[in-house]
Amino acid sequence: MDRKDFMKQMGIGFGAIMLMNCLQSCSEGEIPDPNPNPGGSTGVDFTLDLNAAANSSLKTQGGFLVVSSRNIIVARTLNDTFIAVSSSCTHQGTTVNYRANTNDFRCPNHGSEFSNTGAVTNGPATSALKKYNTSFDETANTIRIFS
Repeated sequence: MDRKDFMKQMGIGFGAIMLMNCLQSCSEGEIPDPNPNPGGSTGVDFTLDLNAAANSSLKTQGGFLVVSSRNIIVARTLNDTFIAVSSSCTHQGTTVNYRANTNDFRCPNHGSEFSNTGAVTNGPATSALKKYNTSFDETANTIRIFS
């Protein structure tokens, strides 16, 4: 094999390898994460003790509490039920407030409003707040928030 044929074969081989890499990187499918849940947790699941001073706002109907470490707002409605949604407005991330008189959430930044299920009722936000399940244990005076 002379030098010219050798270089031609090398160029074709290199081109084939590059083409395969380009086609693979342009595909729509992603390579799945081999460990998508490294911490082992499958979602939100925590309990608030209403006897604790930090959670005292949930002792009264119409009160609410933002659990900053979890990015969740928990409210006790005027009907004496509990609701929990993500606390960050889906428009620009501002912490929303609970409005007991209308049983909904409002962003103080640009006025987005969300129903008690987290659905957008007034923009500029276009995405709903994530809603969480709640379970109240009257005997222990605790509330569980979970996915």
